[in-house]
Amino acid sequence: MSKLTAIIVDDEPLALKLLSSMLTSHADVDVVAQCRSSKDAVKQIQLLQPDLLFLDIHMPVLSGFDVIKKLQADVLPMVVFVTAFDQYALRAFDMHAVDYILKPIDADRLGLALDRVQERYRVRDVIAGKSTVLRAFDTLNEKSDDKSYNVELDTSSGQPERLAIRDGSHTVLVRFEDIDWIDAAGDYMCVHVGAVTHVMRSTMKDLVSKLPPSSFARIHRSTMVNVNKVIGLESLTRGESLLLLPNDVTLKVSRNFRSVVLKITS
Repeated sequence: MSKLTAIIVDDEPLALKLLSSMLTSHADVDVVAQCRSSKDAVKQIQLLQPDLLFLDIHMPVLSGFDVIKKLQADVLPMVVFVTAFDQYALRAFDMHAVDYILKPIDADRLGLALDRVQERYRVRDVIAGKSTVLRAFDTLNEKSDDKSYNVELDTSSGQPERLAIRDGSHTVLVRFEDIDWIDAAGDYMCVHVGAVTHVMRSTMKDLVSKLPPSSFARIHRSTMVNVNKVIGLESLTRGESLLLLPNDVTLKVSRNFRSVVLKITS
């Protein structure tokens, strides 16, 4: 049985302590970090790149959903939500195969979740993992405003320089130069602009055709970066690298896209 590294995220100190204590009885899990804030969680996940994430949903500043949106789909850990959500929300996540544990935590339920995690680890697909979270979140909002996401070019100036991101009746115009990075999860795209992440339904292929190739480059199978936003880089083993962006963001560059590093440093 593979030993998995894990990070626990919960703003309640007692909840962190309890779950960490319960996990000590499971030899197949090694807790490498405990985070009380969403911001710290994003930073630690990007730095440590664990196999598994125990994530609370209701937290100050950024929710558990926001944490997922800010993570690179290509290196997203498996996620077990630890939540007090009502039964309708749980049904949505159950339909989309995202595991969850209800508070207060039951030892048997935790054991079942870890059994499921081990099964999923054997056939792991990180892109599908983020896609299921976004799809479940979309399901929870289906009864609110029409969320018919779309992406189109704003051509009012004669020269397309912005993305018009539509969410129902609301449209946000995002300048290409303001986009930090983009990652795809199935039919969903996460466009990261500073502290804000816009989620939409689109494909990577469609969006790539709309972005200026001089500024944007693929660094993983489902991640693109605005090369003008890169402020530093670190070399990893096996020919991989980490790109450093503003707001403590780090993005992993696959060895299959090492040419991007040369483009940035040249």
